[in-house]
Amino acid sequence: MGSKASFIKDLEAYRIDVYETKGGPLPLNAVMHDVAAEIPDLNIIGSITVLTDLHVIQTLQIIKKYDLYSKNIPISVKSGGHGYFNGATCNGIMINLAKMDRRYVKDNILHADPGCAGAQTVDTLSKNKKALPHGDCFGVGAGGHFITAGWCIILARKYGLGTQNVVGGQIVLWDGEEVLVNENSHPELLHAMRGGAAAGVGIVTEVHLKLIDEPDFVTWKWTYLSLPQIKTCVEQNAFRKAQDLPREITMAFRYFFKPFQLEPICSFNIQSLLTPEETIAAVKTTLGPEVAAVIDDVSAWNRGTLVDLRMRPASDLVNNNRSMLADMSITALHSTPDIYWEQGSLLREMARLYFTSISHWVVPESETMLLDLYDAFDAVKVTPARDRMYALLIQGGGRKNELQDAKLDKVFEKYNRKGWTPVGKPE
Repeated sequence: MGSKASFIKDLEAYRIDVYETKGGPLPLNAVMHDVAAEIPDLNIIGSITVLTDLHVIQTLQIIKKYDLYSKNIPISVKSGGHGYFNGATCNGIMINLAKMDRRYVKDNILHADPGCAGAQTVDTLSKNKKALPHGDCFGVGAGGHFITAGWCIILARKYGLGTQNVVGGQIVLWDGEEVLVNENSHPELLHAMRGGAAAGVGIVTEVHLKLIDEPDFVTWKWTYLSLPQIKTCVEQNAFRKAQDLPREITMAFRYFFKPFQLEPICSFNIQSLLTPEETIAAVKTTLGPEVAAVIDDVSAWNRGTLVDLRMRPASDLVNNNRSMLADMSITALHSTPDIYWEQGSLLREMARLYFTSISHWVVPESETMLLDLYDAFDAVKVTPARDRMYALLIQGGGRKNELQDAKLDKVFEKYNRKGWTPVGKPE
């Protein structure tokens, strides 16, 4: 193996940007949202920023040439920087995909490079009158988002998670070979892309996602609950029953703090592809009249486009100038976040505090958690970091569970054909 200097020289010969931290921060396009994330070690390299899939191929070939894999030097891959557990960083080398942000729609398929930010995804889909299950963080990168989860409150129950809508893409294997992935080409890697396992074989440089037509309208209502109203939801088993709502309706409970208000807020959030009247009727039938009474004021409901709903975390400036979405790259979001975000969302998404976000999948019967979460928030209401505290409890089920069960059935069928006995097969 050659020296670090020669390793960097080889990368720079291909015009690949190499950044040595040298005890300082990463460049803005390589920063994670949370400073709890590790900074790549200055004694190794820092970050390697690539612009094309060819750069990824060349980078991995050079890493192989210098035999870094066998030397146990940590290597991480980052697309956006918004992560549940800061898994895109390590104390070794970060391969930064943030500048790979090409995206376009063709034949009802979204083609997105891994560095395409959430805001840019919203922009591309809205311009093509298309939709896709995805989250509402403007800074999440398409690479990490769509191959690990792609949760969407309003669309997931009817259409599945974003990752379940992946139909193909391109992966550069760790030895530098690039392969096309779809149902007919390396189908085993397609399964890996639908759930986060692709990192075991290489770097996803493009993801392909099937699209639906943009809904004609969406409706939503956020209701701040009093403690007695939370108790009513618990007593009526609202969370458990919500899995039986029509798939066009998703219910969630959101806990957070508002500036200049001491007490925590529990917001009862309903998003729907139905009219307010249809949604209220379904809630009354499924969850009971006591719960429906909380949301039965039709005049308090919102109705708009899917993009209107997606824009709720945005600043007034962006809401009034939606052409700005196309330019909201990972670098731009870190450079001047206050321009793009509504203040509360800014504090949660880009506050750069020492907190790590954690996501948990929970069972449908989670009623007791509603009061436990309120008590937990109430216990920290005077802490300096209260503005960053946030919890979201969403009722899932529906299509995403069906797609997951179908995938498991295929896996177990394959095991059975080979005469293997899978461990932990659900009954």
